[in-house]
Amino acid sequence: MQTTGTIKTDNLMTLEAYSKWRKAHKGTVMAERRLRSVQLGENMTLQFESEMTIRYQIQEMLRIEKIFDEEGIAQEVEAYGPLVPTGTNWKATVLL
Repeated sequence: MQTTGTIKTDNLMTLEAYSKWRKAHKGTVMAERRLRSVQLGENMTLQFESEMTIRYQIQEMLRIEKIFDEEGIAQEVEAYGPLVPTGTNWKATVLL
């Protein structure tokens, strides 16, 4: 998974390419996510996002939902893209 600074529909992997990449790199991404997590009590976690974590999330949604058409991919990028930090801010997902 190559980070590019922005996530666009044309710089995501195909479902086939992602499936191969995922087998080799899932552990690395999960380790990165653990490093970026802050537990707040028993029931709340802050997940500080990066381009890699959001790109992974988009690719996972495309895989799970078997989305391969341009419109569906664009909707996922539109939904998750704003969670990528710009370099002048932090963005986090709250997990309850």
